[in-house]
Amino acid sequence: MTDLDHLDPLVGPALRERLRDERPDLEHLAATSLASGQRLRRRRRVAVSGAVAGVVAVATVSVAAGVVTGDGTAARDRSVATAPTTAATTVAAPATLRVGQQLDLGDGLVATIRTDQTGLYELGASTLPGPGTGFVALVSGPTDRIDTWWSEGLGTLTQDWPGITVAVSMADADALGMLGKVDKAPVTTPAGWTCEWFLSDDKAACTSTDGGVAGLVIRDAADHDEWLSSPDKGADPGVYVTDVHDGIFISVEGGQGTTDAEVTTLGEGLAWVD
Repeated sequence: MTDLDHLDPLVGPALRERLRDERPDLEHLAATSLASGQRLRRRRRVAVSGAVAGVVAVATVSVAAGVVTGDGTAARDRSVATAPTTAATTVAAPATLRVGQQLDLGDGLVATIRTDQTGLYELGASTLPGPGTGFVALVSGPTDRIDTWWSEGLGTLTQDWPGITVAVSMADADALGMLGKVDKAPVTTPAGWTCEWFLSDDKAACTSTDGGVAGLVIRDAADHDEWLSSPDKGADPGVYVTDVHDGIFISVEGGQGTTDAEVTTLGEGLAWVD
């Protein structure tokens, strides 16, 4: 049952039609919020907390407020609420997509239509069924413009073509900082520790058998000397820094319930996987 069904005894066809047109595109709001959160994560590679639920909740409250407040006329004047509606506007169905077709997204960006995602990095997708279902839009153009377009919610592409998947090449994804430094866990952990890896963020969350926690962060070899000498990084007794291996090193940072000695033991017990 929808919010309109609860108001059915008071709301006539004219107002129901009006409210139907005023409903926000929640999927677009959610996609915009998600992209914004992912952009922050990509900038500094930290965990994000999605704001999608909050956006949807605010949008829903806004619609409900419009029903309750409005201008007050329709809810009180039944002659308005029960007035005959005008003929509905007929909207033509979207054209059909085809493989190889190119869509101009504006600002120098082009989306080439295909039906597989092999070798691509997915930016997002529409969850609604529609003429875009089964198709992939491969977006190309200057990476800074892709970044802005994606962070602002993929323009109107998912609205124009419900069901479509949006992707970029792996090279563009790498240039945009969307890929981690490795595609598998680079080390094994010593006995007494269990680590869960989040490779897209170059991190692992570790827990010891006695409940202590620690974090592993994969870093560029170019930053190794700085980490070793910095008083709030490698020179801090609560942080352990591994040697460089295949262009990366790992910093081990303690958390709640973990002593400096346990951080060192964990760091010394890491074994590189070749």
